Amino acid sequence: MLPRSRVNLILWLEFMISYEDQRAGGAPHAARGETKWWETAEDHRFALEVLQLPLRRQILRFVAGEMKSREQIEREIGLGAARAEFHLAMLEKALVVERAIGGYRATPTGILYLEKVEAKSCGKDLKR
Repeated sequence: MLPRSRVNLILWLEFMISYEDQRAGGAPHAARGETKWWETAEDHRFALEVLQLPLRRQILRFVAGEMKSREQIEREIGLGAARAEFHLAMLEKALVVERAIGGYRATPTGILYLEKVEAKSCGKDLKR
């Protein structure tokens, strides 16, 4: 059995292969606008660092189902306004969450992360 850190690395690599396969076919256009993708290795590394924090993954999972207001996120996750704003800004910069009129929602990149990495590491299948 592989150590947990190696399992996470393998899951991350599987995610990146899937991500690159989708990107090679042309970035899909989301109903809400053009999907943003990571452009450089630094962008990939930054997103990985942002998503290492369990709290941020919890926020991403919470906004994956439907748009949530910052106040809903604060209540659900148990954060103050300043901390919620900080973590949401980090998730936005990592391109896994986007701000929209009325709140925040997961981006297609964020959904892909949840399906390919988070679900496998938790033993769940998030596909609908």
